[in-house]
Amino acid sequence: MLFSIPLQGQWSFALDPDNRGERECWFAKALDDTIALPGSVDEAQKTPLTTGGTMAHLSRRHPYVGKAWYARSFTVPEGCDDHFYHLALERPHGEVNVWLDGYKLGRDESLSTAVRMLIGKLAPGEHSLVMMIDNERFEAVGEAIIRDSALMGAVAHSTTEHTQTNWNGVVGYLRIEAARASIARLDVHALSRDISIDIELDAFDADNRWPTFFSGEHRDELLVEIALSGQTVRLIANSLLTVSSGFTTRSVAFSLPETAALWDEFNPVLHTATVIWKRDGIELDRRQTRFGIREFARAGRSLTLNGRPVFLRGTLDCAIFPLTGYPPTDTAGWRKIFETAKAYGLNHIRYHSWCPPEAAFGVADEMGMLLHVETPVWPVLGADPALDRYIHAEAERIMRDYGNHPSFVMFCVGNEVNGAGTHAFLERFIAGWKSRDNRRVYTGGSGWPTVERADYLTKPEPRNQRWGENLDGRLNARPLETMTDWSEWRDSIPQPLVSHEIGQWCVFPDLTEIDKYTGVLEARNFERVREDLAAKGLLPLTKDYLMASGALQTQLYKEEVEAALRTDGFAGVQLLGLQDFPGQGTALVGVVDAFWDEKPYVTPARFREFCAPIVPLLRATRFVVTQGEDFVARLQLAQFGPHDLPSAELNWSVRAEDGQTLRMGLITAADITAGALHTLGEVIIATADLPTSARYELVVSLTGTQYRNRWSLWVMPPAAAVPDLPIVTSLDAAALARISAGETMVLAPSPDTLKPNAVMGHTAAFWNTLWTEGQEPHTLGLLIENTHPVFRDFPTQSHTDWHWWEMTFHRRAFDVAGIDFAPIVRVIDDWNTNRDLLLLAEARIGAGRLILCAPDLVDDLDTRPVARAFRNALAHYLSGPGHPATRLDADTVGQWWQKISQ
Repeated sequence: MLFSIPLQGQWSFALDPDNRGERECWFAKALDDTIALPGSVDEAQKTPLTTGGTMAHLSRRHPYVGKAWYARSFTVPEGCDDHFYHLALERPHGEVNVWLDGYKLGRDESLSTAVRMLIGKLAPGEHSLVMMIDNERFEAVGEAIIRDSALMGAVAHSTTEHTQTNWNGVVGYLRIEAARASIARLDVHALSRDISIDIELDAFDADNRWPTFFSGEHRDELLVEIALSGQTVRLIANSLLTVSSGFTTRSVAFSLPETAALWDEFNPVLHTATVIWKRDGIELDRRQTRFGIREFARAGRSLTLNGRPVFLRGTLDCAIFPLTGYPPTDTAGWRKIFETAKAYGLNHIRYHSWCPPEAAFGVADEMGMLLHVETPVWPVLGADPALDRYIHAEAERIMRDYGNHPSFVMFCVGNEVNGAGTHAFLERFIAGWKSRDNRRVYTGGSGWPTVERADYLTKPEPRNQRWGENLDGRLNARPLETMTDWSEWRDSIPQPLVSHEIGQWCVFPDLTEIDKYTGVLEARNFERVREDLAAKGLLPLTKDYLMASGALQTQLYKEEVEAALRTDGFAGVQLLGLQDFPGQGTALVGVVDAFWDEKPYVTPARFREFCAPIVPLLRATRFVVTQGEDFVARLQLAQFGPHDLPSAELNWSVRAEDGQTLRMGLITAADITAGALHTLGEVIIATADLPTSARYELVVSLTGTQYRNRWSLWVMPPAAAVPDLPIVTSLDAAALARISAGETMVLAPSPDTLKPNAVMGHTAAFWNTLWTEGQEPHTLGLLIENTHPVFRDFPTQSHTDWHWWEMTFHRRAFDVAGIDFAPIVRVIDDWNTNRDLLLLAEARIGAGRLILCAPDLVDDLDTRPVARAFRNALAHYLSGPGHPATRLDADTVGQWWQKISQ
């Protein structure tokens, strides 16, 4: 464009909830209210404050869904009789209908790019502009799973209330763009330094019968200029054009010098291309774009960037913007998001069923982020011709507006697509774009289905917990080992494979976050949790619950990422997610909150130890050994840094809890190529003289770098005669009488003798129990009073660690609602129920002591060194004077037992 007329500021405004506006010609009438644009109806608080809430998602304070009218005037300057004008609106939401000077200009409904409508010529002076935006009117972009459940309607993140909200307004630029003609499209193809620039020119003529633009003698010139980053010399191509119709194409080639730097994730160098169209020496239009020289391609089962295999360390962006309810259109908002992602070691973001605005691509270009973009759908394909056409139209617009961005490396239709027509639609979609544009790689739908023409696939199978696996998921069903990888899934398809939506491990809500919701959304779901905890007397525990469940969540994410990294030839992972997802039942799965702010239980530096370009890895069959056994592991290095390493030194050390180094070693290797997994050697740790029972930390670091990783290792006493414990499996009047008289008893019932409560596993809950309709486990780990004397002889931190698997596997916690046992180990329940659950507790009854012990300390102790060690620790504790604890009377305990047992 040559110049623009800004439209931001105050607009006349009216809501039209009864659909009267078009019938009553509001486009020709004065509107009674005003509103500031850019902005939304929610932000302007044009509807009454709501009071209701839900656990399904955040609550809009001032929601509106329906038609809304916006009007204002603008002035065309004198001396522009030969200009043509476009209306440009960045990020309206819903169907946009426009009237100019009382006549209907047109309508549009893009959810991905700016709405741009050709006005034509305008006389100098004042003109009226009226918009009616209907955010109740969308194509069926989000109905992929509505057939399964009415709760799952409108799930596409482009429109759903579960994430960015279904807002009404325009939130980016608003302007009238002026030019004498149009450089309608500018595509820079820069896979190497031999680049081509494809240009489409549109010539306008107001006379649809006897056009004058193409008549007469004119000198049309096209000037293309390349400005290379860091260089003062500019490359210029100036050529004459023959413009004989309203549509002219031109392709211009440049051979850039070797000094023109390439773009990649480590060195994101950007260059600039400027195109000017002149006629008879007068500018008709000009357009500028930034680009990077890079090739992102498929090579067998790998994805490569400039020929180097990359590993995608990604997360989903699900359009979660709690303050505004819509995505930012400025660079500051996106800079925070990408800086946070990079701080946690990520190099990749997938946009789940939506496409971000221009500012996001620009910041990603500058920071070297790799973006996976989707059209704004989570659809059923083949059933709705209007939707099918819309998807193609959106794809075309996305490519036209964002295709030059080097960060834009992956593209697909949308999320988890369904429908009988899915495969044919996707194959055509992929084939069409691969034949037209080789600047990125393509697939059909994220998650599924498998399609032959796809350059890559994302699938949910290569992850540790899959939907519906419950306690059969790997990390619940067996103790930790690091031999598992995804090579079977990798080998099952010929394309590069990326794990779809891995993790989804929940953490307890941080209730201090409630005060951060100062914008259009309110965390009434968190408020409900706070009220429930307060009513049950558990509110003081919320910070401890957060920290303990967060420590477990971090361990689970570490194993998620490492399982993929130790799969040779694997293409990468997409977390769901680094950020909390406050919708779909409240899925608190992030290590940063909904605002992209750090949570207090894991620092970015600690997360980067297992999520970085270079990561040391261990292959071990177990992390609990008995004293005298060697701990044996293979040491690997996932090397996806910017360069080959001619040589490498990996230092390993074993550290005690007090920080003392007890073992150390050095492994050296040569020719550690980038883009590969390398096996470097073996770590053998003799344990015969290591103190037990104890936890140690095995730390591996790459000399001369910040790259390091760590694992916990437990050394337990060897098998021996187990001490006696006064275990009972039930409480009757006789047992309670004996305790009252001075005996100590350990109540350790079989799980099936307790009434069902929360189903406990080793892991945290997956996604959340509300949206998964009670998928197991229901709990979020343990909160352990690790300073309690019982742990003097048993190693533990204040949270679940991998060795606790033996103690929780197929066990059931005690529900102690209404009775004050002194907790030693709490079970953190799902925040939707907040049951008061204990794994280990104690109380004085009369002159005696009762210990509640949910872990099995009896069966198969010869193969369960952790349970054996804890039995020893508990026996030693019971032999002493005891720990001050709650005092209860026998009748109260008996009544409680009758209530919880079956």
